[in-house]
Amino acid sequence: MYITWYGQSCFRIQNAQQNVLIDPYGPRKAGLRGPNFGATITILTNPEDKKSIKKDSKENFLVTSPGEYEISGIFVYGTFFIRKNKNLTVYQVEIDNVRFGILGEINSSLASEELENLDGIDVLFVPIGGGDMIGPEKAVEIINSIEPKIIIPCCYNIPKIKIKLGSLEKFLGEMGIKKVEKLPKLTLRRNDLSSEETKIVVLEPRA
Repeated sequence: MYITWYGQSCFRIQNAQQNVLIDPYGPRKAGLRGPNFGATITILTNPEDKKSIKKDSKENFLVTSPGEYEISGIFVYGTFFIRKNKNLTVYQVEIDNVRFGILGEINSSLASEELENLDGIDVLFVPIGGGDMIGPEKAVEIINSIEPKIIIPCCYNIPKIKIKLGSLEKFLGEMGIKKVEKLPKLTLRRNDLSSEETKIVVLEPRA
């Protein structure tokens, strides 16, 4: 499968049959172009973004709230994340036996129930830029609690973004890493997760 990043908490997960789009309206709110295509499944961590969906949208299935869903062999488990000024849903999504943790733009550490819902995560999309979201220190705290095989940071300062966010380098410093190669997209297979070592993957935002 392939993973592409469009800025903020927006990702595309694609296999041979399905095209899953996560938080497509986040980049636009931050002044970025964002994705411009339909998806077989769209997942929103912020239910308010549902208002931005056009009536003629081609999405086949839309997930905007907590619960358990099975869509064409893809399993989605959503849990409420409610804090001051934040009413979100955090998700675990299982595709081709790979489990993804989707945090959106959370602004605090995760409670025990939220962590339980993310148990066994292979790939974690984690915000790191601070501001109205968690920064590097809280991100590392969550990573240590979940212990994913692959970490993909998001919601940090990139060219053309119109909101003030911290740098990727600060997060890498917190993780004890000086430099990481940036990839246009991640090609992921189940056997890529066999290593016991946690890996950080930095994706270039898709224009």
